[in-house]
Amino acid sequence: MTPEARFADQGHAALPIFDRATVRAAADDIAAHIDRVSRALYLPFEQSCPDAPLTERIDRIYARERSVANLLRVAVCTDAHRGARLQALANDPRLVETAEALCGRKLAGTIVRVRASIACFPEHRHAWHSDVARDDGTGCGKVLVTAWIPLADAGPDSGGLEVVAARQPAPLGEQVDDGFEIPDYRLAGLPRIRPCCPAGTALFLDRFTPHRTLAARVTRFALVVWMKAA
Repeated sequence: MTPEARFADQGHAALPIFDRATVRAAADDIAAHIDRVSRALYLPFEQSCPDAPLTERIDRIYARERSVANLLRVAVCTDAHRGARLQALANDPRLVETAEALCGRKLAGTIVRVRASIACFPEHRHAWHSDVARDDGTGCGKVLVTAWIPLADAGPDSGGLEVVAARQPAPLGEQVDDGFEIPDYRLAGLPRIRPCCPAGTALFLDRFTPHRTLAARVTRFALVVWMKAA
């Protein structure tokens, strides 16, 4: 099955887009951002575990200072995407070109953020959802395709995604206290996959494709690019 056929039928396609080393190096933007924010705090910088691997650093901070760990989690997911190497990935023309080939439509305009699966914050893993929860043609409703780009190898045991491999004609989410989630009963009988996405891979998702974050033993970061209709 071609990527285009898979996307049309199953609402997803994983394709190698970037050089593996380039993607892994982009994670250094996140480490630099954690350093930057940590140096602005009253807490001594040394207590931000600067010598820890990026995949363990927030967990180690959490063991001492839970509130600081959460502040750094929010800072990364809010602003780290502005790093030069992450911006180079987000603005690479191959992303939009591939997405347009998959969905058969012109795209214009993106939203970019870093997302993380952090062992010490399981409550912040995304439950079943689709990137367009309300098909009203405004705001997030204009998103057609998402590119999920893990900054290290990601899969079933390393903070990857679980995806419903059946394209949906409309959102399946229901309103909850803090947004929209898809209850399990709405996914009954639908096929699910847990794709392996080595660093350099972009997992493209249709706007209505249900997906959720899997648990990670160590922190996994990903760059996410939401692409809107032209």
